[in-house]
Amino acid sequence: MNNQLGGLNAGRSWRIWVTKHPIGAAVWAGVIAGQLTTLWGIWFPGVGLPALDWPQATGATIDAKGSFVVQFVMGEFFHGLDCIIFALLFALFFFPMMGKVVTPAMNMAKACIFSTILLGTISAAFLVPYIYFKGYNVGFGGIHAEGWKLVFAIYAWHLLYGVNLGALYNPLALDDPALT
Repeated sequence: MNNQLGGLNAGRSWRIWVTKHPIGAAVWAGVIAGQLTTLWGIWFPGVGLPALDWPQATGATIDAKGSFVVQFVMGEFFHGLDCIIFALLFALFFFPMMGKVVTPAMNMAKACIFSTILLGTISAAFLVPYIYFKGYNVGFGGIHAEGWKLVFAIYAWHLLYGVNLGALYNPLALDDPALT
């Protein structure tokens, strides 16, 4: 089946839209990538990894005495906002600094490098030991509390976010003839 949209391949049409609307595309990519990846993090125990319930952890940090529902709703809102903000930072600042090649494979690589190396390391080095497990001396990525599995899960979660971000935030080269 030939998937056409306005005479162009649907994927190419999306890439044109992303190129012409980088802020809107980054917001949508952040929302979708964040939600998909958040679900997978919650389901990590199904593959033997600790759950990464970032919304619950964020909500418990914001309102430690709130009910589970209040913590989850607050955490989901602020975690979702984080996913959007980091997608915007990626699209507007990091993506342009990571080279001029804008093939789908290179765009995916840029998003995976950004999310895994930068965001994963921020999470493992700062959020987990100093925010989510404050006062428990859990070490980098919670290694002293959960062992290697939590560190691995943190980086796997951020790699999944990068894959989703790279699949969605996938602009064309600015000199591409399709943009005229």
